[in-house]
Amino acid sequence: MTRAWLFVHLLMVGLWLGCVLTEALFERALLGRGSAAELWLARLHWRVDLCIEIPAFCGVLLSGAVLLQQAPAGPWLWLKLGFAGLAIAANLFCVGLVWRRLKQAEIGDAAGFARTDHLQHRVGAVVLLALLAAMGVGFKIGLQSAT
Repeated sequence: MTRAWLFVHLLMVGLWLGCVLTEALFERALLGRGSAAELWLARLHWRVDLCIEIPAFCGVLLSGAVLLQQAPAGPWLWLKLGFAGLAIAANLFCVGLVWRRLKQAEIGDAAGFARTDHLQHRVGAVVLLALLAAMGVGFKIGLQSAT
């Protein structure tokens, strides 16, 4: 049963990471191309958050909680959990920013959109770095347990 949960966990992590990277690409492609493109971007990003990103990081959280029941405690595990917790918390905050930015785009609040967009990208960078760090520590733990 642990292998099945590990498979689900790794699948959800890959989906989450792929989603974050894909969102970064369409942010890069559409930002600064006028208010119509930015409204489209804000709507697209919100839909991707609802349909893919939120379910993916919730899947990571739930499968990780199941796997945690059987994981040997130690400093590497605590480090991984710290990075994973930071990534999830930052992503939750970022989802709120994505929603706020959408609302600002819909009412034509260009200054608010720009402020929220700037903060969203900073928090998004925290999500990506913390997710990559958690993955790196997770692979380290996996290699240690395989030997």
